[in-house]
Amino acid sequence: MEAHSDGSIQSAQAKIWELIYGFADSLILRCAVELGIADIIHKAGRRITLSELASQLPFETVNKDHLYRVMRYLVRMKLFTKQVQATGHEPLYGLAPAGKYLVSGWDQCMSASILTVTDKDMVAPWHHLPATLQAGSTTAFEAALGKDIWSYMGKHAEKNKLFNEGMAGDTRLLTSALIRECGDMFRGATSIVDVGGGTGTALCAIAKAFPDIKCTVFDLPHVIAHSPDYPEVARLAGDMFKSIPTANIILMKCILHDWRDEDCVKILKKCKEAVPKEGGKVIIVDIVLDPKSSHPLTHMKMCMDLDMLLMTGGKERTEEEWRNLIQSAGYKGYKIKHISAAQSVIEAFPY
Repeated sequence: MEAHSDGSIQSAQAKIWELIYGFADSLILRCAVELGIADIIHKAGRRITLSELASQLPFETVNKDHLYRVMRYLVRMKLFTKQVQATGHEPLYGLAPAGKYLVSGWDQCMSASILTVTDKDMVAPWHHLPATLQAGSTTAFEAALGKDIWSYMGKHAEKNKLFNEGMAGDTRLLTSALIRECGDMFRGATSIVDVGGGTGTALCAIAKAFPDIKCTVFDLPHVIAHSPDYPEVARLAGDMFKSIPTANIILMKCILHDWRDEDCVKILKKCKEAVPKEGGKVIIVDIVLDPKSSHPLTHMKMCMDLDMLLMTGGKERTEEEWRNLIQSAGYKGYKIKHISAAQSVIEAFPY
């Protein structure tokens, strides 16, 4: 081993300790959401003291020293601010810019995603990551919880609800960008089927923006059974590997990243069968991965790739990998548009 200065040794060790305790950021973030700290400050309409915050927490009594230490960490995470007042007055806590995404009741709230990703059952597969490197292994999710993710959600209503709320939260983050920046892709269409559309969050927004388009959510029976009844959106239960309802446009948001390449080709072929030869197309909303990119969301995209590996056996794909899939399914061509979201929009033309 090469000799290093005391400063470089300390920096290297500090990096390892930062990584060891990386889970702390996620779980204290979850704690802030569960306690509704951002909502309490937001509803106050001003910065508040620790005593005021403690009085709003869902406990009969609060250990203020413990609360202070949690808030100290959250301030260091730059989710909340702390303003020191004159001697004898308590500091005031407010919302930092990132903390506003913990406030409920608006379409950019990320709390549902936080609660889903940090749920103990969703974290459990990460402890089985080494085993996934063995050829022929099951998914880490199945190793951890005994069933594949789709069977598990079908058997556990509360987890299915949490999962769907998390997906709906992610959808709200990108739907406005999709409509605002890619609205031209929907113009002229008379029908859209959202394959794997979950609770219909995205399609409901599209239906309101384009009221002349017939919109249908298509998903597994247990998903459709628990999805809200939007008057603008029809709901159909089925299996996309068997058949997909016909429409001018087939929409798939964050679906293909769940599946291995051979399964994606099968799904894309079913989509091709569902659209007309004249003007029919498939719109894929998914991450286009560029590991060398300096974009601020690149790290998140790399984490999502591992998440897919663990949860479903799927993957996030580079443009070359998307091209190979689309060509393997017999499509004529495609166009990619990057939008102000983690996902990009791939317009695929079957004929």
